Amino acid sequence: MDTWETIRIRCRRDGEKIKVVARELGLAPNTVRKYLRHDGPPKRAAGPRPRVLDRYATHIDELIRSTPQITAVRVGSYLRQTIDTEFQIGERALRQYIAARRAVLVPREAFVRASYAPGDQSQFDFSPMSVLLAGVLVVVQLFVVRLSYSGRFMARASMRCDQPSLFAGLLAGFMAFGGLTRTSIFDNASTAVRRILRGRNRAENEAFTAFRGGLALHVEFAAPAKGNEKGGVEGVHGYIEDNFFRPMPSFADLDELNAALVVFCDASLSREHMTHHETIGDRFAREQPMLQALPTVLPRACVTKYARVNKFAEVCFERDWYSVPTRWAHRNAVIEVYEQRLRIVVDAEVVAEHQRGNGKGDRFLDPRHYIELLAHKHRAAENALVLSDGRIPDVLRALFDRYRQSEPRTATKRWTQVLSLLSEVPVAELAQLVTHALARGTDDPDAIALMLEQKRAPAPSLALRTSALPTAARHEAPVVNLAAYATALLIESAA
Repeated sequence: MDTWETIRIRCRRDGEKIKVVARELGLAPNTVRKYLRHDGPPKRAAGPRPRVLDRYATHIDELIRSTPQITAVRVGSYLRQTIDTEFQIGERALRQYIAARRAVLVPREAFVRASYAPGDQSQFDFSPMSVLLAGVLVVVQLFVVRLSYSGRFMARASMRCDQPSLFAGLLAGFMAFGGLTRTSIFDNASTAVRRILRGRNRAENEAFTAFRGGLALHVEFAAPAKGNEKGGVEGVHGYIEDNFFRPMPSFADLDELNAALVVFCDASLSREHMTHHETIGDRFAREQPMLQALPTVLPRACVTKYARVNKFAEVCFERDWYSVPTRWAHRNAVIEVYEQRLRIVVDAEVVAEHQRGNGKGDRFLDPRHYIELLAHKHRAAENALVLSDGRIPDVLRALFDRYRQSEPRTATKRWTQVLSLLSEVPVAELAQLVTHALARGTDDPDAIALMLEQKRAPAPSLALRTSALPTAARHEAPVVNLAAYATALLIESAA
């Protein structure tokens, strides 16, 4: 009404131009002209136009009240099946209408702010993060454990979020804190929970139960789809992502990344707690004495699996193949799986240890495991997989080519004689020894073995023994006669 009155006064009475008045009032010129055409005041705008779904509002409201999680698509099909067979509406309009009605009929969940005592609770979880390792974009799994009272946290990156990584992260976290909390909160990940039962009951994985029992850690599981029950650790994940992983950092390897994370976590002690307005370090200083002591013997951060060594002296774990010495072929084995490595045990003896693969069907074969067998089957060495694909240095492969050119019939036998030295020295050291022998103009296996023996023999002692000298060159210590000195002392004492 005020706008209409202003337009009529300025344009009709004062004769101002329509464009000037429209620009100053923030209106379109056509709007000003419309107000000038009508002598009467403008009427209030009519209410919103009726919508197609308004006639079904009662049925839709009943569905939303009875089933708050019902989808818009299901509401549309229900109306078409039971109310109106000719019901037709666009999916987008239906979704918007259902969302608006759900916001009115279903109140949003409210939360109660929690308060924790020192040493009362901790929370832990995984979250994926992107980082450059050796120039390659890699998605690592960031494990974080956080103390609920002080806000102190520990972060650690792994290549996967399986049980060995979980166990290693828990050990590293509570060792950094210097103790355990009375309880700890985790979600229902398959690394810990085998089955979700009624209420808060869970059927835990046997390996997880054994580990937390050895650590004396009590774990409670959050309700399904209730991330707010461990909101503290969820917030720390966001804080680390914003302040450490953005912009995307670059590291040489995973160890360098974890070393940087340790520095970052320690620096957070000087950060002010968002709720209590004091530093995290001050609160942690009060909480640390209240933590429960760690067990004297800590559990191992590994998972035990069982396997059968095949005829090629290999065991399979997560689609990757790992070699063992050939004398253990066709035997039952135990695989101890750690975060970045695994050990193979046969008859209570550790027979092999490998870097853990990524489950892509790779073969991790150690040439030393096949030396004993190749000594009897030397002709198989030429096409042996364990001696190909860069598993041995190029100089050793070039030595075989040299043998094959000079004496083809004995090439594999002479080559395996050199390779048998791997039972005594590492591959890199043997490669240096062969390079040195070739530089001296020899490729004889016996000569290479002799050079190794001379290299490993202790240096001769340089001490000179007196018995080895001629008689004239020997120098004997003089014999001192003290009889005269003793007589003089007696005379002096008598006087």
